[in-house]
Amino acid sequence: MATHDALVAAITGAFPTVGHTIAFGELTFHLGADQIIDVLRFCKDDDSVLAELLTDLSGVHWPAGDEVIERQPGTTGWPDYVVSREEGVIDVLYVLRSLQLGHRIRLAVRVSDVDPVVPSSTAVYPHAANFHEREVFDMFGVDFTGHPDLERILMPEDWIGHPHRKDYPLGGVEIPYKNDKSIPPPNERDLRVVTDSHGEVVTEPHGEVVS
Repeated sequence: MATHDALVAAITGAFPTVGHTIAFGELTFHLGADQIIDVLRFCKDDDSVLAELLTDLSGVHWPAGDEVIERQPGTTGWPDYVVSREEGVIDVLYVLRSLQLGHRIRLAVRVSDVDPVVPSSTAVYPHAANFHEREVFDMFGVDFTGHPDLERILMPEDWIGHPHRKDYPLGGVEIPYKNDKSIPPPNERDLRVVTDSHGEVVTEPHGEVVS
């Protein structure tokens, strides 16, 4: 298994502008969308990396504006804090694994959440990347240029919006249960509150039954 230092030396030696972080024992490389194909191909073919498997490709949306990070100080002791962003971004994350050398690394590409575009990695990992990129396109709206069949994979083709973006409006339907109990749709509910058929609360957020 290659050490983090060896992997950093190999990848940043070939691509000096690529940054990296290590958190919770996981190594992540940060690069631009215009670099992703060259870096992926290097990671797959270079003898010191040999990441022949793309195990995951996903996205995270960070919208513009203020975001309150709730730490539940009553139970964790950690205070809430606010993160402010002038521009919304989407992180496209690639998890690569070397079956021969036994290590795993992550590549992170950050793009604007307004018309996000990233080159398709199907040229490097044709089978694994195909459906992963379709899911990220469907859920986040990232356009993977060069993808052979970039269509929605989970939502209907005529669906409006991308459900995993944090600016996607909540909605849904009321969920009926036995004994005239129901849970309202997400945009109308409090956490774990159950109501009866008349809209009266029968369960409090922590699960206590209201008499």
